[in-house]
Amino acid sequence: MPLDITSANSKLRCVVPAYYPGGFDFDDYAADNMFETAALQNTEDMMSADGKYHAGYIFNPVEQTITLMATSNAGLLIDNWQAAERTAIAKFACNLILTVPALGAKWNFVNGVLYTWTPLPPGRRVLQPRPAVFHFESVTRSAI
Repeated sequence: MPLDITSANSKLRCVVPAYYPGGFDFDDYAADNMFETAALQNTEDMMSADGKYHAGYIFNPVEQTITLMATSNAGLLIDNWQAAERTAIAKFACNLILTVPALGAKWNFVNGVLYTWTPLPPGRRVLQPRPAVFHFESVTRSAI
């Protein structure tokens, strides 16, 4: 069992074929909440009138949130990406690869979209981080 569970040395790369075909790396994560994948509900269930339980497998999007500091260069790239989508009145598909050396694993997020983006950092005593929320068709873990 590994002793090192740091997430600070993780790498997250995004490719947007229609806009950033060479891809870009996320930088300047928010220290308290770098990235998070929401729980995935893949079951629909019901009870019959006579008390029998039934369940089936269903597909739902995978939600991935990445929280970036106000100074993140990736934030500027997402600003430009969102503006290009607005101009085109179209969504641009993307893929992410998250590598976590502490776990010896990487996750491939496939066929997604930028679902929500906070247009500007909240202004408080200092500028606050802003979250980027993505929805993907699937995510698959593999060894590095």
